[in-house]
Amino acid sequence: MRVSLNEIQVMCRKAFEGMGFAPGDCEDAADMIGWLQLQGLDGLGAVDKALDYLQREARQPFALSFEDNALLVIDAQGQSVLRCAATAVELALAKAQASGQAVLRIQHCHNRLLLLGYLCRAAELGLKVQARWSDARQVHIAAFAAGSNRPQLHLQAHAGAAPLEQSITVTFSRPPAPAQPQGRVHAALGQGFSVSPETWQRLKQRAEHVLVESSEASRRHGAGGGSDAD
Repeated sequence: MRVSLNEIQVMCRKAFEGMGFAPGDCEDAADMIGWLQLQGLDGLGAVDKALDYLQREARQPFALSFEDNALLVIDAQGQSVLRCAATAVELALAKAQASGQAVLRIQHCHNRLLLLGYLCRAAELGLKVQARWSDARQVHIAAFAAGSNRPQLHLQAHAGAAPLEQSITVTFSRPPAPAQPQGRVHAALGQGFSVSPETWQRLKQRAEHVLVESSEASRRHGAGGGSDAD
């Protein structure tokens, strides 16, 4: 089946709300899924793999493990990176803008690919950003040039044994000279995106947990509309 970018974002927002995300986090997470789709990185596929985990993690906290002027360490306590991404990136971005560089490390997390959409915002503000994480097979590196909204992705073999802990480390740095923002990637939005019917159905099931009152605010966010996403 094929759905539009808007339908993906509306459906994801309702699904995240149905799984217990705070309202602002719902919007952010849905935007990030749309961004990954535009980049050809299959954001919906990444979310589909985590839906069962996300449902169980709704009330679990994350913790600040360490912080100084240039380093922020977050313990996600086994949750999806989506649970702390917005707060963690905002704090690390503030450190980088103040001092010229910062390091963010999120420990004990999964769904790490989904952090890239949040990092895109830092790059668009003129920072150079690199994210690095490992799985059992290889090391993943995603690098954003300052001013860019599209990452360069690389894979490396493990130099030694694969790490047991699931984590992601992000470095932010200010380039020597102001970077000129690069043009955004233009996808064929009019054609929509190919989506697995099974994935779409799972998102709809989560979205059905949300009881939306009819109001001007809810109508602005797509509640009660006639789209396939409702």
